[in-house]
Amino acid sequence: MGGVTRMARTLGLVTAGAAVGGVLAGGGFAAARQFGWTGAALTVVTESRSLSPGVLSTNVVCPRGHRAVGGGYAYHGDHNREEPVIVEVNAPQDISDPPDGVPEAWSLVFLSSRKKRVTVEVHAVCTSR
Repeated sequence: MGGVTRMARTLGLVTAGAAVGGVLAGGGFAAARQFGWTGAALTVVTESRSLSPGVLSTNVVCPRGHRAVGGGYAYHGDHNREEPVIVEVNAPQDISDPPDGVPEAWSLVFLSSRKKRVTVEVHAVCTSR
């Protein structure tokens, strides 16, 4: 009987996860329509950065004619409480000259107390203007 209960519980969790995923996707489509992103193709720009002990301020620039609508990072390696890697900034950035108020890049600032270099992947999610 325990196997049947576990299977029912697992099926319930999978069903709930699918329902929540559908709601989140629907919300994302609604937000895209609200901001005029319908029909726009998304481009993800990914670059690697070497993070030494200390501070690294960097950005990922979208292709010409695109704007940043999202971004982030991936840190690969062990996570150590005594030597953390902290992300202080993870936000859109307007790099145009003169400034036109449209973020064309994704900005990140890392603080590392690691004794050795680590690699981080930085990402910008871009769409055509």
